[in-house]
Amino acid sequence: MDFTLLYTKNMQQAVIRHFKLNESPTSKIIDLAEANQYPINGYIFAEDLKGDDFFAGLENEIKFYPIRSNTEFDLTLANFENLTYEEGKKIFDKMRENWILQNNISLIEEIFKVRNHLLGLWPNDRSGFFEELWFILKSNLGATNLKLIYNDMIKSKQEHEKNKLVKVKVQGDRYPELVSCNEMDEHVLKSYEKDFGNIFDITDYNKEKGQLVICANIKKSPVLIMANIYQLTRLQKSILSSLFEGLNL
Repeated sequence: MDFTLLYTKNMQQAVIRHFKLNESPTSKIIDLAEANQYPINGYIFAEDLKGDDFFAGLENEIKFYPIRSNTEFDLTLANFENLTYEEGKKIFDKMRENWILQNNISLIEEIFKVRNHLLGLWPNDRSGFFEELWFILKSNLGATNLKLIYNDMIKSKQEHEKNKLVKVKVQGDRYPELVSCNEMDEHVLKSYEKDFGNIFDITDYNKEKGQLVICANIKKSPVLIMANIYQLTRLQKSILSSLFEGLNL
């Protein structure tokens, strides 16, 4: 699978290197302040840039991707700019696996708090519920792209009219965006209709392509989850299954 790593060049600039299987990696210098505009999967900072001001800018970024020091990999900027796909993948795998594990542990420690918070949103703020669920799934799966399709009820403005059931899609790479489902989404949802019998079921997982499909139910309402991921461990499956079980109690 493809992935992109960032390495800090100085306090103002960074180098992003894109790795694609069977192709030569490519590098690009960017403005560090604009890093959040790029599809980064891992962030490596040069230890000599370490300081309170620098780390203050990274506090919010750790929820999007792993952030590690270059000293952990004995990696200079020159080395980084010459990494092959195989070399880059070894570094990325180590960064990603540790980051996902820490996210998994955090969710285990706070699962009752998270469950109660989500259930508090469910009755009156369905959009807020699924936006937060999207973030939880993204960080605990390490997904590069995540899509959720669910049912929502639009309240009628007229007293004599019934509320309207609509299908909504939450998707994105960095932030969740709520949009109406299109014809293709409706077709995909219909193709999985028979798979919504359980509270949480991993319906399809293509390890080579990193494509994951989960059919779930929340309060008897179906939720289709589609993601691009780099790994799927027993711990990840167990934690997310437990979360969905908790949401249905």
